[in-house]
Amino acid sequence: MRLAYFDCIAGISGDSALGALVDAGADRDELRAHLATLPLEPFELGFDEVDEHGLRAVRAEVRTSGTAGVIRTYASVRALLDASDLPRDALHLAHRIFRRYAEAAARVQRRDIETVTFHELAGLDAIVDVAGTALGLTMLGVERVFSSAVPTGLGMARSEHGAMPIPSATVVELLRGAPVFSRGVSAELTTATGAAILAATVEGYGEIPALRIEDVGYGAGSARLDFPNVTRVLVGIEEPASSLPSVPGVPDLRLVPEPPEPDDSGEAG
Repeated sequence: MRLAYFDCIAGISGDSALGALVDAGADRDELRAHLATLPLEPFELGFDEVDEHGLRAVRAEVRTSGTAGVIRTYASVRALLDASDLPRDALHLAHRIFRRYAEAAARVQRRDIETVTFHELAGLDAIVDVAGTALGLTMLGVERVFSSAVPTGLGMARSEHGAMPIPSATVVELLRGAPVFSRGVSAELTTATGAAILAATVEGYGEIPALRIEDVGYGAGSARLDFPNVTRVLVGIEEPASSLPSVPGVPDLRLVPEPPEPDDSGEAG
């Protein structure tokens, strides 16, 4: 069984998750080729190697012309995903991530899930990051996903609605049941896209599970912090309990209850 473990050193965002998976070995050219089939406005997806306090990391960046004024609903995002040529497993996972995102946003906005909206600039970035992360996980053959506890940051952040608390209301909804902490940093460490990726994929939170590490990737965030602003992903083969040494302190993973799985087969309409 092939596992991935998101080590949220400085939280997680869509950009840092995608960058970490590319650094761990997901083919960037194949990723770009699949993502180019999304019926979106023109965009470029860059993968730049950066230095984060001595750690080499990959920063994924979605670059657009900055077209404003377009609003997409959750229903239109589903149709957009279905119009692409994403492989079946990646498409299913992308739907799953956006479903969790939309469910949380609907609770926060007190509106029907079908009418949840995504602003164009943030929406375009999120769509590419979510689809790219789904592709990266499936390209690396990941079958199960775990994560560390999630640092969120604290304070206030600017938004289109004015100053809003960190973590955002959507992040809080997405991380219900997960162990979170602020890390005492006045910055947004975990974004809604990053939290949605965790909410849709992670089986349990805690220490590194027993695995034989094969690939490691570091994805960089955009803010400059006093410590490495990275999300690390460890990918490897699950180790059976019989192969572990008899020592105290086996990994303590906190499992999160699995919500009912929606049927994506008829969602594109």
